[in-house]
Amino acid sequence: MATFYNQAILSYNNSVTNSNIVTGELLEVLTAAKTAVQGSYRVGDDVTYVISIVNSGAIAYTGLTVTDDLGTNAFGERNVTPLAYSNGSVKYYINGVLQAAPTVTAGPPLVFTGINVPANGSTLIVYTARVNEYAPLATGGTVTNTATVNGGGLSAAVTATATLPVETAPQLTVT
Repeated sequence: MATFYNQAILSYNNSVTNSNIVTGELLEVLTAAKTAVQGSYRVGDDVTYVISIVNSGAIAYTGLTVTDDLGTNAFGERNVTPLAYSNGSVKYYINGVLQAAPTVTAGPPLVFTGINVPANGSTLIVYTARVNEYAPLATGGTVTNTATVNGGGLSAAVTATATLPVETAPQLTVT
């Protein structure tokens, strides 16, 4: 965030005085949020994620790239990825209107390119990822994945994170 300072010089009838100094901060006009639709996971589950990008500014952002790490994390000396993108599952909305699907690289990481957010508008990216054998299953386990929005003239990347806990209910079947 950029900080600025402003001070006025006031003059009236040959008298000059300085005003107080005002400090302001420029806030990003593009924000992102990420949500998992389900409340928890089990291996083999399909989890629906929603990435919401809101532009509160007067200028549209075009050509953005959204990169999702699919929960990749360090495990010993290597990285593991507990989520796998479900091919063809993406839905892309601008101001609530369904658009043609963006270009998708399944990864990991999962990459959506060609994302646009209109001035004073919003974009939603909705997709499904399958929970695989690398997801922690012990009590207290979670899958945390982060989406990063960059490109399109952004001065700094915008991130959003969703954390999903492991299902704690027993899985019983009777045959």
